[in-house]
Amino acid sequence: MRKREKTITAACRTTDGIEWTTLKISQDGDETPIQGSLPIVFPEDITEENLKALELPEDITEHLNGDISVALRTSELLMRTMEFPTGDPEEIAEMVGFQIDKVSPFPLDQLAYAHEILNREEDSALVLMAAAKRDSIDAIGNSFEKKGILIHSIDARPLGWLKLLRDEKKISESDTEILILVDGIDFVLAVLLDGKPITFRALHAQLDDMSVVDELTHEIGYTLTTLDAEYDLPKPSTIDFWSCGKVPIPLRSKLAEKCGLPVLYHDLETLPTLSEGLLRRALSDDSRIDLIPSEWIEHQKRKKLFRTFSYIGGGIVAIWIAVMLLFLSIYKARDIKLNWVKADAAEISPAAQTAQSNQNKLRALQAYTDRSDSSLECLREITRQLPAGDIEFVSYNYKKGKGVTLRGSAISDDMVYDFFEKLTSAELFERLKDQSINNKTTKGVRRAVYSVTLELKPEEEAK
Repeated sequence: MRKREKTITAACRTTDGIEWTTLKISQDGDETPIQGSLPIVFPEDITEENLKALELPEDITEHLNGDISVALRTSELLMRTMEFPTGDPEEIAEMVGFQIDKVSPFPLDQLAYAHEILNREEDSALVLMAAAKRDSIDAIGNSFEKKGILIHSIDARPLGWLKLLRDEKKISESDTEILILVDGIDFVLAVLLDGKPITFRALHAQLDDMSVVDELTHEIGYTLTTLDAEYDLPKPSTIDFWSCGKVPIPLRSKLAEKCGLPVLYHDLETLPTLSEGLLRRALSDDSRIDLIPSEWIEHQKRKKLFRTFSYIGGGIVAIWIAVMLLFLSIYKARDIKLNWVKADAAEISPAAQTAQSNQNKLRALQAYTDRSDSSLECLREITRQLPAGDIEFVSYNYKKGKGVTLRGSAISDDMVYDFFEKLTSAELFERLKDQSINNKTTKGVRRAVYSVTLELKPEEEAK
């Protein structure tokens, strides 16, 4: 199967700006991913609202190419994993909206939601569902659209980190795991069972505040208690703390003491960038969370169709203009040539008129002096063609350049017909017309009375 050439870019927020990873897929193989970042200017009095409305860097358009995938942070998402009593993807898609509506505090028409199938059996499936308020979706879409960038998919940040952890073999494929992800944008508590995420909880805390231990302890205990009734979880062996900065040792020690589990610290900066994790998810053929609203897709399709028609229309107009210019050029060239001919004609007109007059005089003189089709020659030819016997012509009318009209009589019709046939074969005459033969009896004598017009051959043909 031929591989479709395209470019995919995954972009996400960082603590001080925006980062991206771009991959160009071609027939000759995937190129090396290109990564980059740009800073964002933050207001001094930063709040939740103006954080959403942050302006992207002016030159961001130069770097984000192809199909653009972005990600929402966990605090803007409602994420839940559920066991569905069917393995049919279509049935699962129909049930997701109903389940989201049951657990969401907002009406379904105010949400964008999606799902991905984590594990599927013949008659069941483990499905991860995600939903976000349309306000959050529209805010991120508007910020990119202001820069002329169209978003093709919207993922979830913690799923990008999980993709990297799984690819780097940092996640166990069995038992229960507790992950705490702190990347400066997200503070997430995630619980995995057999390598599959079964819950995500966004926390609002700071690592430099020891009170975060109490919040974490409460959330971990409450989450495990809630999930245990549904999944019968094996007891986790550790708490894996992944952070983009150092986690104070006193904080880790106190958390381990309160939870009764060892806390293992890991540095997120030892992993590839989050944008690369999101890119890997975008390249995956498996079903995945994509929160982009359907009307955005339709809008982009319409814009693409409009651009296509614009290109086609522009091409047609360009061709039409080219054809018109060609016709105008030809017309102009012919007009110029015609003017040249008219000028030449005007220049030689006196001489041409003199030549034409002389030619007319010459023709008149030739006609006057040419005796080849004179009346005498015509009479001589007619006399020569008369059959032997009793036949005569009593009327002879000659017109110069036209012909001769004869009237006469003969002893029989056959003799007249023989006369006409001979006249037809005569070289001097073109053809015969208006032939007439009538029988007339005078004083007891029966005669065939005839009349005929003999047309002379044209001058050119005669010569």
